[in-house]
Amino acid sequence: RRGSAYASKKAHEYLQDKKPQDIKNITVIRHAAIGDFMNIRPFLIELRKFFPNAKVTLSVLKHYMYGIPYDLIDDIHVMRRYNEDGSKTGFFTRIKEAKTLPPQDIIFDLTDSTISLLLVILSKSKLKVGYPYRALKRTFFDVATLRSDFVVEAQSVLHMLNIFGAKTRTHLQYGLGEKFPKKDNKRIVYFAGASVKSKCWAEEKFTKLIDKMSEIYPDYEHVILQGIGENEKFLEVYEPLSYKENVFLQETMSIEDVMQFLVESRCLVSNDTGIRNIGIALQTPSIGIFFEIPPFRYWPREEKHDCVFNIEYTSPKVLDVYN
Repeated sequence: RRGSAYASKKAHEYLQDKKPQDIKNITVIRHAAIGDFMNIRPFLIELRKFFPNAKVTLSVLKHYMYGIPYDLIDDIHVMRRYNEDGSKTGFFTRIKEAKTLPPQDIIFDLTDSTISLLLVILSKSKLKVGYPYRALKRTFFDVATLRSDFVVEAQSVLHMLNIFGAKTRTHLQYGLGEKFPKKDNKRIVYFAGASVKSKCWAEEKFTKLIDKMSEIYPDYEHVILQGIGENEKFLEVYEPLSYKENVFLQETMSIEDVMQFLVESRCLVSNDTGIRNIGIALQTPSIGIFFEIPPFRYWPREEKHDCVFNIEYTSPKVLDVYN
């Protein structure tokens, strides 16, 4: 239909005599942080299932390599947004790095940024697939699908495989259950950080929430999880509650230990951040606190996950999060 998913004449001609088994080299572009790596695990699982003989390369950014899903890929390609001194990389540097990617059968752009588009344009790929917001960008792709603001992003990217004929599962599979088997401890975890300060629910609100929760659920452990950043120690949240026997401050852990900790917990309460996406990937029930932006692209429609937000997209009240 007009304005719907798009496949060019070139795409039809290339795929006319191809079977999924014929595809040998695929690159997936995901220039983002750990939470976004978690979001694409279902895509990578379904990709490998549909293209069983393909070598899968993941293109990442140098300063966002924490949490790369090495178990689902064969190789990585690295580009840089920033130099060692913190300045932005120049145009010619980015061109040089983009050209280090070997020829591919298919390239999937799961980022839709200036750098990822440059890589798509310069790549020697026989088929270029993306889901650009702007219609003008479609001209750079042979296949383009739409991105919905009302479907969780992990589901939206699967449409890129559906257009090839892949029968992807509606219940998202993250492939972490074997490594991190589910255990059910009476523990509620709270994470007060986010990628930027503007996405952080006020620390005093977290304190009030945990205070209330620890009284209503005295037989649970209420754990404030520290992050890796200097601004993610959350002492302001914990110290007013440090006298409580069922409230704890968990110091910074490795990513593996964090995942083990979360999979053994009953619930995660968090801002819109990577920790929440890790919890979702581990099938740990979650409460996401949203304001300034709508939650729909980041909200799996499963009963175990919920989001708190209001129609004005202002900071939710403590009682709303508690309820």
